[in-house]
Amino acid sequence: MSAAVAVEAVEPSPPKNLWWLLAILGALTILVGFAALVFPGPTLLAVGLLFGIWLVIWGAFSLYRGIAESGGTAVRVLSVIIGVLGVIVGLVLIVRPGQSVLTVVFVIGIWWVVTGILEFIQGVAVKEYRWTNLILGLIGAAAGIIILVWPGIGLVTLVFIVGFTLIFRGTLEVVLAFQLRKLGQEA
Repeated sequence: MSAAVAVEAVEPSPPKNLWWLLAILGALTILVGFAALVFPGPTLLAVGLLFGIWLVIWGAFSLYRGIAESGGTAVRVLSVIIGVLGVIVGLVLIVRPGQSVLTVVFVIGIWWVVTGILEFIQGVAVKEYRWTNLILGLIGAAAGIIILVWPGIGLVTLVFIVGFTLIFRGTLEVVLAFQLRKLGQEA
């Protein structure tokens, strides 16, 4: 097996023709982040439902990417795991948004830590888009750890952490989408 084939087997070939889908996902992520910041006082039901719906959509997209991407099996498996976790956590938040503040805090915190670690691992393992995955992984894991370490931070503080994290994440997703578009046009 040549070195070029070995590298090709590890690095994914992102679906450059679906850049617009990632741009829409990024824009939706930014909108949810701004909504969380503009309306910090909504009930837990609204926050849980809004975040749950976003997680289901985001998780489904990640799951699709993991299934549709060509490239290394490890990267595809990580994308599928992250996607499945996103859908499951989103459904938990949709089905039980009003259970308690601590339930939502722990669900969001655990999800962010796990997906942050997985995204960071993906950034280490895959050269392509390394900086994006490393940054998203670190930010997600840090936000999750903050939420888990200080669960009594209150809903308003949680909403601000979630809002700022989503805005930053969405911005990176939009930037990545346009990088994919540029790559698709150059190909």
